[in-house]
Amino acid sequence: MALFGAPIAHEDHAQRAAHAALDMQHALAGYRAELERTRGVDFRMRMGLNTGLVVVGAVGDNLRMDYTAVGDTTNTAARMQQLAEPGQIVVASATERLIAPYFELEPLGTFTVKNRTQPVAAYAVRQPKSHVTRLAARASQGLSPLVGRDEALAMLNQAFTAARAGRGQVVFVVGDAGIGKSRLVYEFRQRLGDAVTWLQGESVSFGQSSPFLPVIEVLKRIFGIEDRDPESGIAGKIDAGLEVVGDDAAALAPYLRYLLSVDPGDAGVARLDPMQRRGKIVDAVLRLAAARSRRRPLVVLFEDLHWIEVASEDFLKRLIESLPGMAVLLLLTHRPVYQPPFGDRTYFWRLPLQPVAQEDAIRIVRATLGAEDLPPDLATLIARKAEGNPFFLEEIGRTLVEQGAVRLEDGRLFAAASAATITVPDTVQDVLSARIDRLGEGQKRTVQTASVIGRQFALELLQRVSDVQDQLERSLAELTRIEMIYENVEGSEREYLFRHALTQDVAYGSLLQAERRRLHARIGAAIEDAYPGRLEERTEELVFHFTRGEVWDKVVQYAREAAGRAAGLFIDARAVELYELALDALARLPDSPEHARTGIDLRLAMRAPLWRAGRLEPLFERFKEAEALATRLGETSSLDTIYSFLVQYHWAKGEPQRALEYGQRCLEMAEARNDLGLRVTGKFYMCWACEGLGRYREGVEHARDVIGLLEGPREQERFGLSGLPYSGVCAVASWCLAELGDFGGARELLRQGERVAVAADHVYSRTTLAICHGYLLLHQGRPADAVAILGPATKTCREKNFAGWLMLGLSPLAYASALLGQTVEAIPLAQEAITAQEKTGAFVNRAYMHMTLARVYLEAGDLERAEASARTGLGFADQHAERGWRGWNHWVLGEVAARRDPRDPAQAEDQYHQATRVATELGMRPLAAHCHVGLGTLYGRLTRQRKAQEHLTIATTMFRGMDMLFWLEKARATITAMGGHL
Repeated sequence: MALFGAPIAHEDHAQRAAHAALDMQHALAGYRAELERTRGVDFRMRMGLNTGLVVVGAVGDNLRMDYTAVGDTTNTAARMQQLAEPGQIVVASATERLIAPYFELEPLGTFTVKNRTQPVAAYAVRQPKSHVTRLAARASQGLSPLVGRDEALAMLNQAFTAARAGRGQVVFVVGDAGIGKSRLVYEFRQRLGDAVTWLQGESVSFGQSSPFLPVIEVLKRIFGIEDRDPESGIAGKIDAGLEVVGDDAAALAPYLRYLLSVDPGDAGVARLDPMQRRGKIVDAVLRLAAARSRRRPLVVLFEDLHWIEVASEDFLKRLIESLPGMAVLLLLTHRPVYQPPFGDRTYFWRLPLQPVAQEDAIRIVRATLGAEDLPPDLATLIARKAEGNPFFLEEIGRTLVEQGAVRLEDGRLFAAASAATITVPDTVQDVLSARIDRLGEGQKRTVQTASVIGRQFALELLQRVSDVQDQLERSLAELTRIEMIYENVEGSEREYLFRHALTQDVAYGSLLQAERRRLHARIGAAIEDAYPGRLEERTEELVFHFTRGEVWDKVVQYAREAAGRAAGLFIDARAVELYELALDALARLPDSPEHARTGIDLRLAMRAPLWRAGRLEPLFERFKEAEALATRLGETSSLDTIYSFLVQYHWAKGEPQRALEYGQRCLEMAEARNDLGLRVTGKFYMCWACEGLGRYREGVEHARDVIGLLEGPREQERFGLSGLPYSGVCAVASWCLAELGDFGGARELLRQGERVAVAADHVYSRTTLAICHGYLLLHQGRPADAVAILGPATKTCREKNFAGWLMLGLSPLAYASALLGQTVEAIPLAQEAITAQEKTGAFVNRAYMHMTLARVYLEAGDLERAEASARTGLGFADQHAERGWRGWNHWVLGEVAARRDPRDPAQAEDQYHQATRVATELGMRPLAAHCHVGLGTLYGRLTRQRKAQEHLTIATTMFRGMDMLFWLEKARATITAMGGHL
């Protein structure tokens, strides 16, 4: 006798028994053939199955104890076995009701059974039915009704009507987990039918540094690419799919091949700057979408934007901008925690999904349970527990039936006990945990193993790591039947998806830590074995599994690869996170010279992402650690990189003299080893340090040295810096020349830098140049032109997290806005620049930022705050030896004293004179001219006309000579207001 469902109850015990019987017959077939051949015996086994209540336990005496079952159910099973022909499996009607949907059965009629008053129907089991487990098939068998979503569907239809007419639309479907976003979109797709081409992709929680993940999924659907396709096959499918774009196919193919991780057929694609390549890829995908939309309307669905990575988000920005004029409806689903960065447009629709009303909730439960009505107290209990979440409603309804808490009679649902005594789990996690605990051992183990792989899992991968190989197919079939998972058979590989993320979470949490660790390690190794030529796509997945599996050498390997990829795409926060993960894993490995060198490389690689994010202190700590390791190992080249960074660091910390000292050390080492990279990086930040010290001409000379070193084929090299050094020194030198009043020379340098940055299509460098250009325009007196450049540049800084340049861009943008009369908007901008720098721990140019805020307050007429800001700026200038900004803060204090009521002429004159001395010493002609205007105005009000005339004449002459016409007109207006003339 074999028992199924005892001692632990299983809801699928009947199916298990039938499968076991068939498998036994299959296994005995070989033994039967052997006996017939060797002994002439025709050996066949009869089996009988029945389902019902039994008494189970240890039965026997002191000499023998068996765990067995007794009772009427056992007697009926024995009677079925007697009825069976040799080699036949016969089941009673109680079992037939449970297994009929899954097995082919043959009715044998009714038979009398001992101690039974009614005859029992019997059926022969032939074979299992083939399961149809796709979502569409499941839906055809009956989904719970879509309720409370009429308005949402109407809105989707309106948006589609506009899109179909060639006016592209975007619909954001927003809601909590389980609220029905995917269900709504599924229903909408069914209603559209074959009228459109439907494409979709989804983001995953661990894909943050897997660029274009959902876009790649969309492309694979377009081209019909499978994971098992050889590279040549993928390339062929891409070429075939691109026929729709016509003559442009050959130009687009290399970029789409690169994105899909096959040989692009053009070596130049791999050599492109990452940002330029990313732009080309986006252009190619957009042109493909546009071409397809001209043939047939497209509906493009991107699910789970709350997990989207930067590259795909940037793609969506471009797609959204391109939608007008395209027959495309773009559907975007996400949870409320995600804030879409796409602004607002006339063709946007926002569709927030709310919990369903209690009446609709009852309809869902009735449909789930197949009942026409619910007892009021039970309906209230379910509605309160589920809180209008459709997924929770379905799960709680199923749980009540499975627990036997309710019964269905003639279409009406009755509570087996009062509502007050029915125990319903307080959270859906409890619901799912209870369901998982009631699974058979094979299904439970399968669900747990699959949960470690992820929300979506391939059958092949599960087969490689499963501990229940013999039960795997049956377990998957059963899990699909009870709708815990779905099967996705759109591709050639069989894949499954957890019905809800919460199911995966609960199953994962039911495993002990040691078992999770073992499975993660096995899964990581299985991915390596299963996809040896496609690991680049799966680095994030490998990092995830090997980290949790504590396979530390693999974590170092794949986290480093994923971090480099993220940094190359300016996903800096994720890059740093992955580098830190690699370092943590490395620390768990035995100490060795090889591991120490890897530690050095990892720390040095963090320079660009940490610098762009303005995280100076973590960067300094990592480089000091690298310095200690490099010194111990005698790694000269690494020490060179570290010392060049220290130039950069001390400059940013407002220690320009120390920066120059380290810079000189770099130049000496570069000279000794003829190291161009070290010479360039040293001079680059020496240029910035000179700017901070007010040694503007010396800074320009350093810049010209770098330009001379790189002129020609090496102009686009970065030497480990965030931007192109060639363009960078052009930017900083233009700033220096602007302070000297050489605006023509500054513009010429900016043109040189822009030429190289545009050729390289380097976003960071172009942004740097734009901000310096904006500063130059503002300094010369062209505030409107400055705002036109600085506005987009600071927007780019925010989007790309260029923290340092955002600070430097916000200050001139604030003052330019103030000069245009927008002081209310300007003050927060100037304050934001200071606050942002305070968070980074940097001090360079802090005196400038406070001086700018003071000038904004001056334009707003707030003299008290203007004086406070200028005095703060003066303190920073003195502390960090920033002589140029010291002069400008003295000038602001002079303006404050001159504008007071009553005025303080002595204080004003003293501050102007101090500013003039700085301007004269450093050659700062614009500052000197402003000082002459201030002194002339002050003396005119004191009726010292001769001195007033003298200073104003000098000021206007200087302004005219530097083409500072805005300030020239202001000086003339001052003269006119005083009743004077030139």
